Amino acid sequence: MTLVPAHFLPQSQDADTLARIAIVGRGFTGLMTAIALLKTVRSPFHLVMFDPYPKIDGGEGIGRPASELLNSRVRDLSVDPAARDDFRHWLEARGDWRDRDLVLSDVAHAFVPGEVFSAYVYQRFSEALRERADVMVQVRAESVAAVARHPRGGLSVTAGEEDRARFDAVFLATGYGLREIADSDAGLTGAREVQVIGGGVHAVDRALRLLAAGEAAHVTLISASGFLPQPHAPSAVGSVSSDRPFPNTLRGAFRHLREAANRAALEGTGWQGIMNDFRLRARKLWQGLTPEERRRFKRHVKPIYDSHRNRLPLGQYERLRQAIDSGAITVHKGKVERIATNGVLLSGAGGLQVLPADRTIDCRVRMTDLDSPLFRSLLSAHLARRDELDLGIIVDGDGRVFSQAGAFEGLFAMGPLGLGSLPDIDLVPQIVVQAHAAADALGAWLAEAFSGKAQESRLL
Repeated sequence: MTLVPAHFLPQSQDADTLARIAIVGRGFTGLMTAIALLKTVRSPFHLVMFDPYPKIDGGEGIGRPASELLNSRVRDLSVDPAARDDFRHWLEARGDWRDRDLVLSDVAHAFVPGEVFSAYVYQRFSEALRERADVMVQVRAESVAAVARHPRGGLSVTAGEEDRARFDAVFLATGYGLREIADSDAGLTGAREVQVIGGGVHAVDRALRLLAAGEAAHVTLISASGFLPQPHAPSAVGSVSSDRPFPNTLRGAFRHLREAANRAALEGTGWQGIMNDFRLRARKLWQGLTPEERRRFKRHVKPIYDSHRNRLPLGQYERLRQAIDSGAITVHKGKVERIATNGVLLSGAGGLQVLPADRTIDCRVRMTDLDSPLFRSLLSAHLARRDELDLGIIVDGDGRVFSQAGAFEGLFAMGPLGLGSLPDIDLVPQIVVQAHAAADALGAWLAEAFSGKAQESRLL
């Protein structure tokens, strides 16, 4: 499928002077990257978006069902970092959403389902494309099997059964993996016992929706760490900082965090502002940690940290607590060793146990599969490097990937792919900022590269 603006003007430039850009993945991260490129890269270019999912949209890429509430407030979901109220203004202008109990007295503090945000993102993408009469966008419903160096310079992308196509730049926007088509057992009713594997926002939302829809009489939530998401504050809060120096070690940082949270509790101001301030400092702290401290963070601290940064809307959190108190939801801590048709084999503090169920739903967030063909091709060609925690590949703040030789060759890894380098880069506001930073970096790099090509052609 090829998307072009209504008044597309084909360029008379030579093919060698027209930039070719690929985006692998067409969920939120991929579509957000496309919006940033359309708004930032001012020279003409040809964009190809690869994803086996058969339609283009802005919702599923966040990794959640369309009806699930996003865990960021309206005020934090603009696709334009320079216009933070853009999504709120869009939402207020859409009268058809007002009958769905989405609009509160202060819209900025509301939480909306993924389908609402999806419609907004796709509209902004369509508008950005219409404004660029010099850009053509192609959508290819194919998986990318490999990315490598192209013999004529740049990068090659292998997709489907076609020959390798050459691109000047490639953006990896696969998130936690390219999307599956559908949940094959969705909509089943009458199950008495349902197990939901996972301890994150997605798992909790799924458990609550199963109970509300009558698809389960009882839900067992299986959390590997035993932690569940904590609540948002009733209304949005900013960052609350301390006048004390911020430590530069993992142990010192979390002692500082605990002490600040305890003081906030005594003062009645809540811990959310303290955590927001900590998140602003997390990237600098992370970059200063030793490899051993990072591994210790992954083993012991990450589940606690994730449960406090990925928060539930307050109403949803209260429904979770009520369901647990009433016995409608039971929480088990342990590692799932095996999933069968009639339950799971769970490894916990008491050893192995079998938890029977009529239905099991796996809602775990999986890290990047670095052993997949795509990432094996990047690593074997030394175009990218694993981070030391195997969460993904090493990137800089703009999402740029540097080869083992330390060179940038036009490869970017967006969003969750860079979690080993950039804490919190899996959340929508951070992905938006990164997408625009990456587009700025690409624009400058392409201008320099194509200027060099033009000079070479004049000399010839």
